[in-house]
Amino acid sequence: MHFTLNGLWQISPLTDLTIPQADIVFPAQLSSALPNYLSEQDIEQQEWHLMHDIEVDDSMLGLAAIDLVIEGISHYAEVRVGGVAVFDCDGSQYRYQKDIKEYLNLGKNRIEVLFLEPEDDFLIDDEANICHLGIPQHNNKMTAVGIARVPFLRLVRNVRLHHVVTEQIWHHGGGCELKVDVYYTTLKAGLVSASIKYEGMMYTIPLDVRSDYVSATFQVEAPKKATIKQGSIDTLEGTTQLYVHLDGYHFYFDVALSDSQRVSHYPL
Repeated sequence: MHFTLNGLWQISPLTDLTIPQADIVFPAQLSSALPNYLSEQDIEQQEWHLMHDIEVDDSMLGLAAIDLVIEGISHYAEVRVGGVAVFDCDGSQYRYQKDIKEYLNLGKNRIEVLFLEPEDDFLIDDEANICHLGIPQHNNKMTAVGIARVPFLRLVRNVRLHHVVTEQIWHHGGGCELKVDVYYTTLKAGLVSASIKYEGMMYTIPLDVRSDYVSATFQVEAPKKATIKQGSIDTLEGTTQLYVHLDGYHFYFDVALSDSQRVSHYPL
């Protein structure tokens, strides 16, 4: 389940205080809400403060986890929740996320993003939350100062979904199998199932709290091969869709069937 932070964010200057405050809605570049006389270079040379207030109720605080997810941010920024610095964005990743449930209180809560000058040491160095297997599906990171996708809270009831792996097994006589592994972490015990759907076929698999993944294998009798860019893993056309539904998560992935692809990783 997602709680999108798509309302107004207040933007304020931290360097030149003569610049008026404004409101901005993401995805956007900061320049879209600032005076026209400020060039992108002017904006990059200054520091900025963004803030957005949310209402937190008892049902949210009863969840197993609440992950703050910020994607498509290319400049150094410090993220705060309730006035506490929880993680940094250094521009090296597409997606930054952290469980912020412990920083939230019943009622109004403030989320802040501060675009600052880079520091030598980060406030939070949490390598454990970074998935290095593959790249996100929608990698449209901004080059200008801003945020390329709407920030959101991922509301985790029982299980946190980490990443999906697909493996293509091609047969000499024709046809192939698509093996799908869904990796997760159980945060709170419960009766949870994963639904994995591909090309009109679907498996519903109960999760075992003693394990960290479930698998499903799809038999594809007449596979539609995708066109792959020569010397690359980029797909030009002919992708098929894989759907994964798990504990309120709903994700789809573009899968390119090709005997040159074999194994693909999709971090979440």
